[in-house]
Amino acid sequence: MFDTDKYATATIVSRRDLAADLWVVRIRPDVELPFRPGQYVTLGLELDGRIIERPYSIASDPAEPEIELFIERVAQGELSAPLHDVPIGSATLVRKRCKGLFLKDAPVPDHPLLLVCTVTGVAPFVSMVRSLRRRLEGGEWTAEHAVIVLQGAARSDELGYADELRRHQAECDWFTYVPTVSRPWEDTEWRGETGRVEDVLRKYADEAGLRPGYGAIFLCGNPGMIANSRGIMTRHGFADKAIREEQYWPD
Repeated sequence: MFDTDKYATATIVSRRDLAADLWVVRIRPDVELPFRPGQYVTLGLELDGRIIERPYSIASDPAEPEIELFIERVAQGELSAPLHDVPIGSATLVRKRCKGLFLKDAPVPDHPLLLVCTVTGVAPFVSMVRSLRRRLEGGEWTAEHAVIVLQGAARSDELGYADELRRHQAECDWFTYVPTVSRPWEDTEWRGETGRVEDVLRKYADEAGLRPGYGAIFLCGNPGMIANSRGIMTRHGFADKAIREEQYWPD
């Protein structure tokens, strides 16, 4: 039996499979689970007499009734592999507190924001954009600065929120979404940017008017991308405090 002081249960209410190892899932915890954009929730399963748990960044807006997650099944993953097989209507364990300070400094933009990610690293940025739209429509802030999401993936089927983010771009003059694929030879119908996300980083930072002392960069996902992107923007003159990062696994 799990420790009810630490854990609650959460029902899987829907899922959307994107590729063999990528899916979007929505869960409904049986307790209130408040969070801010950029925070993560810790899911767990009781397996072989012990609880295996991992943190997952939240993609939903805090005002939504369910928590949405974008998950990658890792080869030999201790949790992601069995979690992939949990059917709709079943329950997982969930820690009773969401954590994380990744986007704490950017609740409402007062300068341009460049949000750079790989595959599932887009999740906290989706949460932020949804929240900003809601708050803008509620009159809580005025859109005066650009917000740009750059998302890299091997192929376009890994861009799990591309349609939604393109819709935000079409409807919001303050928002830009730029996806890029690094294996276009495996994605022959792709007509967008190609290469790794750090290959187009300076191009879109310059177009948005980012410069040292004006603008911030948030990096999420692959540690190699994070290291490369930080190096690029540091050489461009950005201070360490202007670059925030959240790695999804150790380098």
